Parts: sequence; structure tokens; C-alpha cells
Amino acid sequence: MGMFFKNFRKPQLLVACFLFVFALSFPAYAEKLSLSGAVKIAIEKNPDLLAAKNQKDAASAKIPQVLALDNPRIGLEYEQIPSGSRNPEDGMKMYTAEQMIMFPGKIYAEWQMAKAESSMLEANYQAKVLEISAQVKSSYYELFYADRAIEAMAEIKDLLAGIKKFAEAKYVVGDTMQADVLLANIEYLMRDNELKTMKQEKEIKEIKLKALLNRNDAVTIETEAVLNLPGTIAPETALEQSALNNRPELLAMKAELEAKDAAHLNSKMEYFPDTMLGVKKRVMDGWDAMISFSVPLYFWKQSYGMSSAGLEREAAEAAYKNMKNMTGWMVKESWVMADSARRTARLYEEKIVPQSSQALKVALTAYKSGKVDFQTLLNIERAYREAKLKIYESQVNYGKALSELERISGKELMQ
Repeated sequence: MGMFFKNFRKPQLLVACFLFVFALSFPAYAEKLSLSGAVKIAIEKNPDLLAAKNQKDAASAKIPQVLALDNPRIGLEYEQIPSGSRNPEDGMKMYTAEQMIMFPGKIYAEWQMAKAESSMLEANYQAKVLEISAQVKSSYYELFYADRAIEAMAEIKDLLAGIKKFAEAKYVVGDTMQADVLLANIEYLMRDNELKTMKQEKEIKEIKLKALLNRNDAVTIETEAVLNLPGTIAPETALEQSALNNRPELLAMKAELEAKDAAHLNSKMEYFPDTMLGVKKRVMDGWDAMISFSVPLYFWKQSYGMSSAGLEREAAEAAYKNMKNMTGWMVKESWVMADSARRTARLYEEKIVPQSSQALKVALTAYKSGKVDFQTLLNIERAYREAKLKIYESQVNYGKALSELERISGKELMQ
């Protein structure tokens, strides 16, 4: 190490030190990310969503395979080998070819099953898209709240720093008690500690969002300064009807019910025989043809299979009806939550925050002139702080409820 520094000239060493210190002090790169941009990235790169897409593509590729015949069988036979001979060539050589042909009703039933399974996985994929989108939006809203809360808390901290200095100045000249100075310092320390906690929580929320976006980098994500949330919500009845018609989970269960119907039909087709066609070509003389049928002799096997398929079909139908009933309740619950959060956010934005801000300004002026005591000033400051945080909390709750409504109804609500 000593030789390394000896080979350095003094100007070079100073430049290297400067660059090192500059690199340490340079802030980490930050990326501005919109809500729609986050959703788009997740749909393209989320591993869970890619897995669902591959599953539905694989199921779609299976449909043509069902219509294809089973592989034919080609063989070689030797007949009438003389007694005592160990050479098969002493017998009659024949080439054989056989093809099993399934009963057409079975082919149709299996095609229906494959088609329904493909539809089910397609609906599951759409449900996963809505689920991931809702998760990304929820995570983005949480990160938005963390950013705005940090800004609000930093503002409150600066305000308290000014109040603390003014209280100290008043105490020096004997216009206030020492208790006011101590209370101001306590309030300042509490907000400072709360601000540090918020910054730590923001890092966790950012990591969660990056996980949904399949990102693992050191780039800081900056959220939008304002959430563009709709001022009105679609009527509850319209959203419920949309959910009953378009909810992917319901479409998936409906497709599963169709698959169970096809499986029940296939179990009935087991009572019908399959056909085996065969050809034998003798090397020296002529050829033979063969046709045979499978005999569903053990009818109780088919009976049990048909009964089992019927019970599975009834279970799928019951689950489908239950999901329809639950969908109406879920739409109602999410709609009420969204409407409540929307009204609360508007109330705080239009009335409570402006009024609490004005009250704080009046209280500061009154405290400086000795018209109100310090405890009153602190109470108004706390009310202003809670109002500032509440407006962002309500906006986030509104956005989350809308995301849940979108997931359930399958309808875009935030244009």
C-alpha cells in the first residue's frame, strides 16, 4: 500500500481524494414513476403473471392435440415357423400396421374438456392481471403516502423549530415559563423521531413495489406529486352487474363448470366401444385385414366413473353459485369504502386542511402577542398535522378501494 501512494504524484492524489468524496456525497439516482407506468411494467415483467400466461398458452396449445388420432403401431410377425427351427426366417414373414380409433363421442368430449380448460386458464390469467394491477396500485399508493407524509412531517418539524426558538427567546426575557420551552423541545424531538421512522417505512414500501415490478436495483422511485383520482364513482348496481358479467374468477369457474359437463359426457361415452383397425402384409403371398372393437363389459366401472363425474359437476356448480353471491357483497363493501374515502378526502382537502392551516397561523400570531398560551398553540399544531396526514391517507384509501372494485368488476375505473 505504501508503494502505491509513493508512485502517486501529489496533484493526482488530491484529485483522487476529491473524486472519492464527490462520489460519496452525490445523491443516489431517482426515477419518476407514474401509476400507469408501474402497472404497465408489472404486466410485462411480474414473474407470477408470466407464469399464469405460460399456463394459459400451454392449455391453448393442447386443444389441437385432442383431435389427433393415437399413434399407429407398426410391427413384424413370423408365423408357421417349423418345429425344431430356431430361425424365424423359416416361417412366414408379415408386416403389420394397427390404428386405434376412439369413439367419436369421446373425441368430442375430450375436445370440449380441453377447450373449457383453456378458457378457464385464460380467465385465471385475466384475474391474475387484475390482481397484480391491484397489488401494484395499492403498493404505489402506500409509497405515495410515505412521500407526502415525509414532506408534511418535514414542514411540521421546521415549523416546530421556529416555535421552539421563539419560546426560548420569550423565556430569556421572562415572557413565558420554562415549561413552554421544554414542551416545544419535546414536540420537536417527537416529530423528528417520527420523520426518521417514516423514512425507514418508505424504504420498505419501495422494496415491496420493486418486488412486484421484478426490479432489484438501487434506483429510488419517486411517486407522482398528485393522485389523479376520479371525482365520482360508477353506480353500485352497474358495478355489480359488470362484476357478474366480467369478473374473471366467475368466468374461470363457469369454464370449469363447462369442463365438468364435458367430463360427465366423456364418462357416458365410456359405454361405447373404440375401434381397432389392422393390416397384415405377407411377404410372399397376399395380405390380411382386421377390425376389432373394445367391449365395455365391466359396466360398473363406467357407472362409478359417470357418478363421480356427476358429483364433481354438482360441486363445481355450487362453488360457482357461491362465488356469484359473494361477488355482490364484495362489490357493495368496496363501493362503500371507496365512497367514504372519497368524501373524506374531499372534506379534508376543501375545508379541514385550509381551516386548520388558517387556525395555526392565527394561533402563532396570537402566541407571539401573548393572547394564547403555549398548550393551545401545540393543540392547534397537532390538529393541523393530523389533517395534513389525513388528506393523503383518505386519498390512498380511496385509490385502494377503487383498485379493489376494478379487480372484482373487471372494469377500468381510473382513466
